[in-house]
Amino acid sequence: MPKTIFFIVILIVGVVAYTGIDVTSKYDDASQIRNQVLDDMIDPLAKKILIYASESNLDEIIGSTITKHEDGI
Repeated sequence: MPKTIFFIVILIVGVVAYTGIDVTSKYDDASQIRNQVLDDMIDPLAKKILIYASESNLDEIIGSTITKHEDGI
């Protein structure tokens, strides 16, 4: 699978290089979409996950779980 993807990428780059097509506008469109996805979807989701993780008291949960299961060893 990675070989196929690599071959397709090389093929596309070769066609663009051979024909001299100007791909600046397409690259700008893709870059704008990427930035919009990161700003509107990924960043808020990451922020929510980090807030939840910081408020979860994970160290206390792990400590109590270890203490509870130490007796079985």
